[in-house]
Amino acid sequence: MARGRRKNGEGCFSKNGNGYDYRISYIDNSGKRKYKYFWAKSKDECLAKANKWRNEQEGIYSDDVNAYWTVAQWANCWFDNFVTGHVKVTTISDDRSILDKHIISGIGNIRLKDLTGLKLTRFYNECLKKSNGRGGTLDPKTVKNIYTVMNRMLKFAYNNDLIDKNPNEKVVLPKRPKKQTNALSSDDYEKIIKSCLDNATTMDFLVIFFLMTGLRLGEGLGLQWKNVDMDKKTIKIDRQLQSVPNDDKNSKRKFKPEILKSTKTKHSNRILPVYDEVIQLLKHIKYKQAVNKMKSGPKYRRDLDLVFCKDDGYFICDTVFREFLNNKLDELGIGHFRIHDLRHSYATRLFEDDINIKLISDYLGHSSIGITLDTYTHVSPEKLKDVVNGSGNRFKKIFNNSEKEIPDELIPHK
Repeated sequence: MARGRRKNGEGCFSKNGNGYDYRISYIDNSGKRKYKYFWAKSKDECLAKANKWRNEQEGIYSDDVNAYWTVAQWANCWFDNFVTGHVKVTTISDDRSILDKHIISGIGNIRLKDLTGLKLTRFYNECLKKSNGRGGTLDPKTVKNIYTVMNRMLKFAYNNDLIDKNPNEKVVLPKRPKKQTNALSSDDYEKIIKSCLDNATTMDFLVIFFLMTGLRLGEGLGLQWKNVDMDKKTIKIDRQLQSVPNDDKNSKRKFKPEILKSTKTKHSNRILPVYDEVIQLLKHIKYKQAVNKMKSGPKYRRDLDLVFCKDDGYFICDTVFREFLNNKLDELGIGHFRIHDLRHSYATRLFEDDINIKLISDYLGHSSIGITLDTYTHVSPEKLKDVVNGSGNRFKKIFNNSEKEIPDELIPHK
């Protein structure tokens, strides 16, 4: 009776003097068909070896870790054992994305023992040419992030005696051109604030708030009322809103918004004094929320305790806010600015008001003065002044000069 046709990838056996040879075919990364051979004393042992090899190509590894593992195998092992549960949730998400999108897809088939500084340098240069999905190529900063993840991964391989040196230390990274800080001019700064005061929506108030405090996006969107002290005129920054992996397998969304009880760095945890106009703004927001709570009843998300939120108390989506800001800038005839540029604009105004560099650095939550100076080298502080009073005087002028009627709650006391 004729043997039935073998299934794709099933392979074939041939008898030898001491056992069996087993051959399977596979398609390599270039799309070419190749053959892999296994030998064992029994067919079952041959199949076990073949299955182990197939699993390793998919990043499914055994406990026998060694330098013959591919970068993909070690990347998955490193992520499962040294990343998950050991770093911030946001770092876990970022690491997984970089591993899948760049490292595993780019050099995942290379064995650890065969990695060299030259191969990695070529890999990073190729990354610079990759599409960013928006009609351009990857930013040098993104390539630096890929390098950083690779370096952490290879350091663990070295510390666990898988490799005798870290080839990433031999890499010559592409030079990163220094980006000029993008900040609104004084005229555009005032124009935006006046427009937002006139419209007085939650989104408008959020724009004003960022321009009045210089907070990061996650710090502002994640601000809760329990961290606002109206009497002392302070806000406490010790958490942020971030997108984290969604554990709900039934959800269509891979990520979900969540308030993390941590900030970018330990220096970002800070208590900020704010001036009267910020408190007036917050009081007006609180009043509007009280009205929304009455309308929404039990559907209002009181548990989130958000200062800036949708009418039902839920998180404001960062993409929706970006779209709002872009439309606002177009409406006012102002060029493109990112949300983070609102923070740069606030800091630039402080420099223009001659506020001390150390005070600015602390207020912004930078880990060192060096970061502040490196970011704002186009402005030079000369005198020591108080941060709050210095920038507060600017806002008093803007509020008082607004041509349209401003809600009573927002009119500063003279």
